[in-house]
Parts: sequence; structure tokens; C-alpha cells
Amino acid sequence: MRHQWIRVCLPAAGCGLLLLACTASHAVAQNAPSRLVFTVGVPDGASSQPALHVSMAVEERGLAMWSGSVSDFGVSVEVTQSKWMLRGLTGMTTLPIDGQLRPDLRQFEIVRNVYATRSFSVAGGGGIREEGDGTRTLIGRVLAGSDLGSGRLQGSLVMERATSSPRPHDAADVVTTLGWSRRVGDRVSLGVESIGQDLEGLWNPAEADGGAKLLVGPSVQAQSKHGVWSASLTAGPVVHSSPGTPPHPFGVFASANWMPALHR
Repeated sequence: MRHQWIRVCLPAAGCGLLLLACTASHAVAQNAPSRLVFTVGVPDGASSQPALHVSMAVEERGLAMWSGSVSDFGVSVEVTQSKWMLRGLTGMTTLPIDGQLRPDLRQFEIVRNVYATRSFSVAGGGGIREEGDGTRTLIGRVLAGSDLGSGRLQGSLVMERATSSPRPHDAADVVTTLGWSRRVGDRVSLGVESIGQDLEGLWNPAEADGGAKLLVGPSVQAQSKHGVWSASLTAGPVVHSSPGTPPHPFGVFASANWMPALHR
């Protein structure tokens, strides 16, 4: 009989500095919103100045980390201005590919705000991911955020389609995330987060990627005095539809974000 186990996905501290040249005055760091572990934030349409975010990214890859199919959380660099966002993600480890060392993960996306009011916003976009084993995946992303109950509700729908891969995949994979947080002080927010992957496995036993996975648990976000850095933590039981899997193994996920000021 297999024992329940805990897989802790705590990204290591100490990422290399990533330099980016931009023409801007300042990014207003203290206005940075709380960032969830699994959900990419909607671009801030209220800001006309570019903002740079460097983060240890978990996002929609969280349950793949929990299952052990991937181990590198990656470092994400985001540049946002007004209604758009450019995102690049690279792995922290390298693999020998064609006689050269290359990151085991590379990803690029463009996201644009398509609708926004004072309390509600929707964004969409997409890009491509390349992994060290040769897998290339097209990514489509829909993001939404809304004020709710003196807090902020955020969610995403991520659609992935592998165009080339040495492993069998579904025709398309869908990852959904949902999180709500509310400030309880100047620097701390509390809430709840969830992520679901391959949920079609709940009713389709032929699902090719190992069955459905679902995590729901409490979350906490903390940020520095001026919002230059923030960190998020989510933990909870993971429900897995695959036979022979422990009924409620536990998952712990954390991410961190750095938002430096940009100068001319």
C-alpha cells in the first residue's frame, strides 16, 4: 500500500539578475497588486508607464510539478504597459541539445487587455512553449479579474496543444485556475486558490495525461512596504482521478515576484 506523501514545490531563492532596456520614467511599484501562485494577473490598464516583473513562476504548471512530470519552475519576466503584457519564461536548468547547453524550458506569450471597467477586466492572448525533450506546445490564455466581497477574484483558462512531442498527449489540454484574496493589512492578503488540470478525466477514463487533478486550499500573499517584492503561498489536498493514486496527497506551492523601478 502506498503511503501519502508531500511534494513541496518551493522555488529556490537566488535567481540571477535579468536586465532589460526600456524607455520609461518610473514603474509605480507600490501599486503592484497581489499576485496569486497559479493565476497570471490581468494587465493593469490604468498604468501608462511600463512595469517590469521578475518572478519565480509556478502558474499553470503547478500540478505537473506535483506529479513529478516537470521539476523546473522557471523564471518569468513580464513587461506590462497600459493594456498589453509581454511574457518570457525560461528554465533554471540546462540540457545538452545539439551539442549546446540550452534551458530545459522556454516560453513566450503576448497578452492584451480586451475589456475593462473600474471593477472588472478580461484579457486574452497566447504564445508557444518549448521543452528540453523536444515538446512544442501552443498556448492560449484567457484571464479575468473582478472585485468581490471587499476582495479580488481572479481566474484563468489556459488551453495547451502539443504540436510535437515524444510522449502521447490529448488533442488539447485545459488548465483552469481561480483565486480570491482580500487584504487584511498594508502588506498581507488572505484568500483561497484552486487549480484544475485535465478535468475531463473526471468523466473520460481515456484521458491520455494521467487523469484529472484538482487542488483547492487557503492562500496567503505578502509584499514589502513599497510593493517592490511580493510572495505567495498556497497549500491543500490534491484530488486525483487516476486509480491507485493516494486519495488526498498534499501539495504546497510558493512563488515570489520582484518589481524593480525602471529608469530612462
